[in-house]
Amino acid sequence: MLKNIKPSQRIIIILTLITFTSLLHAAIDKGAGAPYVDSKIIKARFSEITAEDMEVLRTKKILFASRSFGLNLRNGLASLAKQDKKYDILSSYARYDVFKAGSDLSVVPADAFDDNNFVHFLATYWPHSQRVLEAETLLGQPPHNFGEVADIVVIYFHTARPSGFDLYASKMDAMQKTYPNIKFIYVTSGFMGPKKAKDNEQSFLFSEKVRQRYKGKAPLYDLGMILSDDNRVGHQYCPEYSKDPADVHPSLQAGQEMMAKGFLLLLCDTLKYNKQVELEDKIDTGKTEKIEVLPASNPEHKAVRAILDFNDLKKKKVENVAVVENGHIVKLYLQEGGVHTLTDDIGTLTSLKLLHLYGDRDLGYPLLKKISPVIGKCTNIKELLVNQNDLTTLPEEITNLRKLKLLSVGDNHLKNLSPKIENWLRKYDTNGLKLQK
Repeated sequence: MLKNIKPSQRIIIILTLITFTSLLHAAIDKGAGAPYVDSKIIKARFSEITAEDMEVLRTKKILFASRSFGLNLRNGLASLAKQDKKYDILSSYARYDVFKAGSDLSVVPADAFDDNNFVHFLATYWPHSQRVLEAETLLGQPPHNFGEVADIVVIYFHTARPSGFDLYASKMDAMQKTYPNIKFIYVTSGFMGPKKAKDNEQSFLFSEKVRQRYKGKAPLYDLGMILSDDNRVGHQYCPEYSKDPADVHPSLQAGQEMMAKGFLLLLCDTLKYNKQVELEDKIDTGKTEKIEVLPASNPEHKAVRAILDFNDLKKKKVENVAVVENGHIVKLYLQEGGVHTLTDDIGTLTSLKLLHLYGDRDLGYPLLKKISPVIGKCTNIKELLVNQNDLTTLPEEITNLRKLKLLSVGDNHLKNLSPKIENWLRKYDTNGLKLQK
């Protein structure tokens, strides 16, 4: 083929082919079609972000919905900006806690984007799909109507269940169609530590559905791959990304910065990607996740209501903190919300299997100081997280909880405990006593 071509021309052709091949491989590495980030891509391409890219990003209006993993991401963004001001997008940032306000979206000012480009709201915890509905409301309902001003929308999950995928996909696709000028970033679910293996497997199944539908077709931030270093450690976050005794949060700088790098890279790539999202197959909106609730007259509903009211959380709804199965509350999420006392009412919840009461000192809310001895009646609890609080003691009756698979009491002020409690702690939380302040 090259026999009749002069040597100098051959060299030019060969160099051209090499250059084309290199560009082709680079394009493949960046992912075909719509922007996508996982751990490998972050490591290969984060340095490509220019000051000009960041200048453009800082002019955009970002609506961000999350729970506490969003706070980890924010920490990562702050860390990157501290190292290099080029990466700053928090100088025009505001955060509002919708969950603490009992799912009251009015805590987000209608003019939030007048003074801020990056508006972050801490969404309602349960059901996990509720944050999608809250974002939808903020975009399309007065007085907010953020759909008229937002440029980018991101909804973050630290955990998710595959049964929630249809609602997530149908709502996200509908919003993308309604607001064609907004860049919607699709996400996979994050991972927690090895103690949360069952939840991580649910997150993996949800994420596989997300990848199958959106990878290469719409901007996709693969949080699961980022936190697991592309499954290097399986379906969990990397051990070097966290020191959380409860195995929930990627709390170390390395993990938070990886989350932040992927976030910035995908946003910059997405702003350069002008192709409209086109999905041929539609999601059946009738296959949404079924959520069981209790009537207000139910004794268990009343018990949770009493706990919330005692802690001055009167606006918070029982159905947004309690998971109901077969007519009983089996999971109760009271974490990071200002619960300072777990009252005697907890004894009504004898079917309870999971109780989250861990705190977050950075939020500035009251932390748990007292647990009622009546918790000893909740003998079916398998997961109890009370870490990062202000507990100085535990009731002796708590040792009745002997079905525990996961207990976390680290980062409290526990001292002068009875031998019975100390033995119980050593059995169910090996390092708990060592992690006291």
